[in-house]
Amino acid sequence: MYDRVQDTIVAVSSPPGASARGILRLSGSRAAELAGMLFVSREPPPLSAAPGYTRLFGSVHIEAGMRLPAEAYVFRGPASYTRQDIVELHTVGSPVLLAMLTDRLVAAGARPAEPGEFTARAFLAGAMDLTRVEGVAAVIHAHSDAQLRAARSLLEGRLGRIAAGFRERLSDLSATLEAAIDFADEAVDAPLGRNVAAVLESMERELAQLLDRAVAAERLDDRPRVVLTGPPNAGKSTLLNQLTGQDRAIASDQAGTTRDVLTAVLMLPGGEIVLCDTAGLGGSEGPDDEPARLARRAALDCVSSADLIIRVADIADRPLEALTALGAAPPGARVLTVLNKSDRMQDGAERVALCARAGEALPVSALTGEGLDELRARMDAVLFREGATGARDGLALYARHRRALAEALDAVRRAREALGPDQLEIRHVELVALEVREALRSLSLLLGEVTTEDILGRIFARFCIGK
Repeated sequence: MYDRVQDTIVAVSSPPGASARGILRLSGSRAAELAGMLFVSREPPPLSAAPGYTRLFGSVHIEAGMRLPAEAYVFRGPASYTRQDIVELHTVGSPVLLAMLTDRLVAAGARPAEPGEFTARAFLAGAMDLTRVEGVAAVIHAHSDAQLRAARSLLEGRLGRIAAGFRERLSDLSATLEAAIDFADEAVDAPLGRNVAAVLESMERELAQLLDRAVAAERLDDRPRVVLTGPPNAGKSTLLNQLTGQDRAIASDQAGTTRDVLTAVLMLPGGEIVLCDTAGLGGSEGPDDEPARLARRAALDCVSSADLIIRVADIADRPLEALTALGAAPPGARVLTVLNKSDRMQDGAERVALCARAGEALPVSALTGEGLDELRARMDAVLFREGATGARDGLALYARHRRALAEALDAVRRAREALGPDQLEIRHVELVALEVREALRSLSLLLGEVTTEDILGRIFARFCIGK
């Protein structure tokens, strides 16, 4: 990838599968020329002569006598994403059609793009630092608001600007120390010693605060787990099927039907969650054989690791007894109580009294769908709004970022230690300068100013083709 940046590359850049619009993207010196072999504009200029930031209406010619309506978007380097000429062809989103167009462009001289190669070209051309590259990948893979906020923070260059600021201050300090080394026969005066000590102390404090306040981005990759729990035959499986819109769990009037922990992905306004259906807990109904005991143990394990527990009570027959059977909520856990089968309660006063006794319990009917919209809204509020962890104020740092910043912090601390006890007279200028250069190297690795093929390979492996 990195030794063929002058090739003209092509890739499908729209999501996989059929859609109303499909996108082919080309980048390189021949992008406009090759795209012009397929695209015919309805009016001048022809695509090959179009200036940057131009949209052309026309058609793509797939083969003799076969054409489809299309649009062409032209971006001329260096004012483009890759700082090379870029052309996007937008047409009907048929995978077969897009594959045929790609094959024609490859036959004409383009090369199929590798994963992340468009963004790699932007990085190699200096259009973005490595933290922003990782922001692009994070945006692509984000499936929650918290992930998207963290990704946009990286993409907008917040971490890069902070690291560049650290690097600038350390560069000035390094120049001062190197000058002191050049005049090693002269003692380093106290004002200079105090200045060096002040800069290093400030850097140590700010780097430590950044690492302390930052959120580990890997934590944002885990979808919240919501566990449905309650006595056997409370309607948990039907509730899972209704909430997710798929028959994931077998629903039956016979108690103990669910043995394994069943999971399904549910999309809420704040992001995706994993909804888990477990074996009944707390009831006397159902089998008590070894498989049933193993199922209950698996259910307890699932509950212990849940981000939110939804306790489901069957209030169709003996509502107060069903509510009491739920028992106390686990200490410290986030819990919602659901009063299922509320459609069978004819007495409105009894229903109101039951809800009052249950606190903020939600009456729902997994059979009719009553109350499920409110349940989804309450789940979304608890998981993504009320005290949800994310990167609203602090940065979300990946392991590579934390490692580079921690190494810079360690080097700064070693530099302070080398100043001497009073930090007024620098006894070992060479040692202090060495540690400052090591801190600079760590920050340069973070920004991608110093890097290796291995680091780049790991980062761009997360990309899809066409980005």
